Amino acid sequence: MSAPQTRNQPAVDAGIDHITLSVGDARARAAEFVDRYGFEVVATGDTPEFTAVAVRQRDIVLVLLQGRADDHPATLYTARHGDGVSDIALRVTEPNPAATEPAPSVLEAFGDVTHTFVTRPAGVPWSLPGLSPVPAERPTGTARTTPPALHHLLCVDHIAVCVENGELDRVIASYERALGWQVVFGEDIHVGAQAMRSKVVQSPNGQVTLTLLEPMSGAAPGQIDDFLKKHGGAGVQHLAFAVPDIVDAVADLAAAGVGFLSTPDPYYENLDQRLGPSGHPVAELRKYSVLADRDHDGELFQIFTRSEHPRRTLFMEIIERRGATTFGSNNIRKLYEAVERQDLA
Repeated sequence: MSAPQTRNQPAVDAGIDHITLSVGDARARAAEFVDRYGFEVVATGDTPEFTAVAVRQRDIVLVLLQGRADDHPATLYTARHGDGVSDIALRVTEPNPAATEPAPSVLEAFGDVTHTFVTRPAGVPWSLPGLSPVPAERPTGTARTTPPALHHLLCVDHIAVCVENGELDRVIASYERALGWQVVFGEDIHVGAQAMRSKVVQSPNGQVTLTLLEPMSGAAPGQIDDFLKKHGGAGVQHLAFAVPDIVDAVADLAAAGVGFLSTPDPYYENLDQRLGPSGHPVAELRKYSVLADRDHDGELFQIFTRSEHPRRTLFMEIIERRGATTFGSNNIRKLYEAVERQDLA
């Protein structure tokens, strides 16, 4: 991060205001989130420099940003990385709480991803400069949204980030120094000869959670190395969307066209003995390839989408927490096995 720092930066409470994805075709990407995930279009912008479409579902706002000028940041981002997350905007009470003197309200985060600081008075409708709100009903009478059956997503549970080997501690230190955020969880994960380090940094109020991953020195090249190579450096690997009932959500999302990674049947053998009493019958978890784990606080259910990115980089996660506060390290192993099967298919 590149803003001036204080020696003892007070911890900055923040929430996710919106997430910007720089894309090659804003309208097409927005239509996918509407048709498949149940978002609704809430604002649009069209200028000689950019085209933007903002879509929303409950507390999640995604801005699909397409550069139209060769030197626009979104154009430069997609040329380097393809479609992907370029900004994670943080809602705060002051424009740039990390700065010790007047400065632009943007911080460099990791790779080419930034944090823009956004302040919003209470009760004011969501908006951004250059975007105009879209009415709930368009003049033609066509609704801007999809059927209510698809409205499962609650909020962004966490954002998974891949960084280069040796960069994890530096990135963590920058969050501690700039925002006063702390590591709340960490572990080393081994998948056969592959290995990665994981640390989770979180805002004090728990509303922003970043799961940072780096490949471990000396281990065989794995999925993190593959992401970094295909993406062209550090970046967001996936967005995790929280849902109240993962079985209902996956059933509806799959019917709407979302593709999910499959889980081999042996995973579910004796799962009820390994997991103990569960909020979802094993038969339902097996039917929809949902992964299950448990920590000292409760249960965790996860499933990951197939990456439709041409580079096989960015994908999504659907997650249900029933008290669990960690991130399913056993499931991460299954994720990487599933991603390898996808890449070999």
